[in-house]
Amino acid sequence: MNKSQPTTNLLSLQNGHSARIVAINGDRLMVRRMLSLGLRVGATINMLKHRGTSVLIRNEGTRIALGPSVVEKLQIELPEH
Repeated sequence: MNKSQPTTNLLSLQNGHSARIVAINGDRLMVRRMLSLGLRVGATINMLKHRGTSVLIRNEGTRIALGPSVVEKLQIELPEH
């Protein structure tokens, strides 16, 4: 059985690196909004750019800009190196 990696939010992910979404912390509306963008638990995202506390990510070929209120609610697991 694998030990799980510590989770963090998207701001910890460096440009050009990938991570897996492990939790969406928010109400039902927030979860539905993330699902409509293709962001779900288990999805792998790639960090394209930090813009202060906002980010630009890629998920399954789609570029998505997320503001600070969303960034703090998406918990990710950094890959093992």
